[in-house]
Order: sequence, then C-alpha cells, then structure tokens
Amino acid sequence: MPMGLGAFAGLTILITVIFSLAIPIAICWLLVVVMRNVTGGPGPRWTPRDPAADALRYRFASGQITQAQFEEAMRALGYEKRL
Repeated sequence: MPMGLGAFAGLTILITVIFSLAIPIAICWLLVVVMRNVTGGPGPRWTPRDPAADALRYRFASGQITQAQFEEAMRALGYEKRL
C-alpha cells in the first residue's frame, strides 16, 4: 500500500496558507512603519483648541473687533505670528 503524501500534503497546505496571509500583512505593516518614520508620526492628531483664541477669531470674523484689536489680543495670549 503506497504511503502517498498524507500528512505532508496537509502540512504543505497549512504552510502555504500561513505564508499567503503573513506576507501581505508584513508588507502592510512595513509600509505603515516606513510612512510613520518618513512623515514624523502617525499623522495629524487632535490638538486642544484655545477657547480664548477661538472667541477672538469669532469676534474678529463677525466684525465686533478691529484687526488691530484682534492682533493685540492674540499677542497678549502668546500667538505671535501664527494668527
């Protein structure tokens, strides 16, 4: 009675399935790691907003304060040139 492949066929299929899943996952993981290193991080993150600066921006946009008043108040809050 010939032995055939039996257990080896099952093992071959299992290894094939593992590698066919592992290789694309490894490539995706590698791309994520490389992109994080190239861009300096995982991407834009939420930064807390300054409610006082938001109020000033709203008041300036609605015409309640002049540009000079807006710039002076923003400087007082610590925003030099990034208005």
